This record gives sequence, structure tokens and C-alpha cells, in this order.
Amino acid sequence: MSDAREHALNILEQFRKTNYRLKYLTDSYYNDTHISTSDRQRTLVLTREVLRWKRRLDLWIDSALTKPINTLQPRLLTLLEIAVYELIMDDKTPDYAVIHSAVELTKKRVGRHTSGLVNAVLRKLKNVDKDTKPDNATFSEWVSMPEWLYRRWESQFGDDVTHLCLMLNTPANLTVRRNVLKIDEATFIELLLQDNILCETIPGTDRFYHVKKGGDKLRHHPLFLNSSFSFQDRGAGMVVELLDPQPGETLLDVCAAPGTKALYCGERMNADGEILAYDSNPERVNLGKHDVQRHEMTNIQWGVKDATKDVYPMADRIMVDAPCTGTGVIGRRPDIKWRRSPEQIHEMSSLQLDILQNVSQYVKPGGILLYSTCSLEPEENWNVVEAFLKLNDGFHVKDTLELSPHTSHTDGMYAVKMERKI
Repeated sequence: MSDAREHALNILEQFRKTNYRLKYLTDSYYNDTHISTSDRQRTLVLTREVLRWKRRLDLWIDSALTKPINTLQPRLLTLLEIAVYELIMDDKTPDYAVIHSAVELTKKRVGRHTSGLVNAVLRKLKNVDKDTKPDNATFSEWVSMPEWLYRRWESQFGDDVTHLCLMLNTPANLTVRRNVLKIDEATFIELLLQDNILCETIPGTDRFYHVKKGGDKLRHHPLFLNSSFSFQDRGAGMVVELLDPQPGETLLDVCAAPGTKALYCGERMNADGEILAYDSNPERVNLGKHDVQRHEMTNIQWGVKDATKDVYPMADRIMVDAPCTGTGVIGRRPDIKWRRSPEQIHEMSSLQLDILQNVSQYVKPGGILLYSTCSLEPEENWNVVEAFLKLNDGFHVKDTLELSPHTSHTDGMYAVKMERKI
């Protein structure tokens, strides 16, 4: 366990210094460092949950200090955040073990002279009630959201803002999609149960399941390795269902990597037709190619293209799963909230409109253009579509999808299905 804390400290320090995606930093760290499977799993928990609850953790730490929290060395603050998360919000380790390990790690990584401070802070906090908001705490601190984002959502969602934030602070359900071309439901559930993996059908679908038990076994399970299922949120699946790809069509997916939606499109097309999947990131395109091989989906072709300017073949349906701020998937990726700024929302909306403007010319007459994001921000959603429609009267809206985590219990998703006039 002490190794997991130090690994978490190293990764969180890299996050603070670089502001890179947590998954990228974690994967890179695991590639460069020998780390046991159990420590790897615990490190994932600690890094995600410390970032998820950072403002609340800092609130508690500040209350136990005799000097302002901003005077602490950054490494010391990160170490305290890990320890306070374990002490107050996690019941995996006894209090005495958390305090002892934090003190020893402080001696090793910060200095013996600060170990007394760590010991004093943690002893003051060990009986704190994790569910009672201090009178002096703001709601944005308590739900651990950046002030600017909380204020924006408060204006947008009103009284639901606290519910939304708390939902985003609840680790997202692990969800899988069964490949109906490979396995029937009864066999799928039975084979997983034999390995003590319990899946629960999601209402309204015969392909998506919440994993209730044994999720840590799925990545290396034979059913995953032979493409009988994929990891995909129900909301992402509903975007593909809105697109409604048909057998025999040509489908263009212009921001496709890593390709989970393209694979679901292929399944819904009964592997009949042509899917042209492109992305601007060569490394992510390679991931897509690898997954196509695992699925043995021969009708999906991958390539590298820039959706803002490159030329594409004409297609019956085009999916623009646009790059976005990702605020709708903070529950799955808590680092997003610390990596975003108000300026990025406007930068993304400009990029999204550029993509729509370019790729729309490759929709066949009578064909479908689908625009989607995993953002909750209106500037990236309806505002982009509205601007596009003003510039392109040859398209009209056929259907829409809008999912918010606190009401749909999925990732936050937005999608608009547009038809090109004949």
C-alpha cells in the first residue's frame, strides 16, 4: 500500500507540472516503472479520487493548518491530499496506518522536519464527518468543482447544479456493449457468471450492461479478447443509435479514434457496407486499427486526416464526434475539470464549426450528418449547430439527443441528426 501512495504522489506531481491527461500520465508511468497489479489498481484509485475531490480535501487541510494552505510546498500538499482522502473518504485502510504511512512518506520525499506537521494535521482530521459541509465552505468547494465551471452550471442548471456535481463526483458505472454478431445474451451472461462476473441489463437495450461485480477481470477475459464485448457508455451507444447506420451504406467517421463508435456502427450494419474511419492523431489511429483486427471487422478502413480541411469520399452518413472540452465525462475522467478553462470552450466551438463546415460537403443528397460532443456546454452544442445551419440552408434537423449525467445516469452527451436536402 505504501508503494501505491508513492506511485500516486509521483503521477499527481507530473499532472500538476504538465497538465497532461491523467490517463496518458498513468499509462506512461506504468510503462516506465515496475509496479505490481495490486499497487497499480490502488494507484488508479488514489490519483482519480484525489483529483475528483481536490477542493474538498484542500478545504479540510486548510482547516487543520495554522498557516495558509498556499504556503505549503506543492509536494507536501499533494501528499496530504492523498492521506486525507484515505483518512476521511476511504475505508480501505485503518486510520493509524494512513497516518503512519503518510508520516514516513513525508520523511522520505519532503523531509523529516515536516513530518510533525503531517502527523498533527491528520490527527486533527481523523474524526471529520465526510458528509457535513463546514459553514464557511462554498458549494463549489464542497462539490470540488472549479469556481468558474460551477458558476456557469449554476446559471445553466439552476437548483440542479449540486445534484449534477455530486453525480459527476460519483465514479461512473463500468458499462459494456455485447457484440450481437458474436454472442447471444444468455450465453454472454452465463459465461461471465462462470468467472464470477455479474452484468445487469440496462433498461431499453439488449446490448448494454452495467458491470456490478468482477469488472477488474474483464480486460483480459476471453470474451473481450475475441471481441464478444467492448467497453462503451450507454450514452455513447445512443449517439450511434441516433445516427442509425444501415447495411450496405458508406459511413464516414471523421473524428473516429479510438474507434468504439465506429465498431458499434459496423455491428449495427451487420458488417455489411463500408466504414471509413479517420482521425488527425496517428497514434490513436493505430489504436483503432488494432481494435478492428481484434473484432475482425474487415469493412472498417482507417486513415489519418484533418477534419477541418482534408478531402473525403462522399458518404451516405457522416458522424462528427467532435473534439470538445469533455465536461460531460468528468465522472469518468475527473482530471478534465482542472485542465479546462473558459477560453477553451470558445476555442473548441470555433474548431467544431470548422469541422462541420468542411465535412458537410461530403454528405450525399438525402444523406445524414450527425454532430455530437460529450460536453455540457451550450456553446459547443446547439450554438455550433445553429451557426452551421445559418450558413448551410441545405441541411435541416431531423432529431436530437441530450443526456445529462444527473438525469440520464450516463455520460453527458449531445447529438443532432441533420439531413441534407435532395
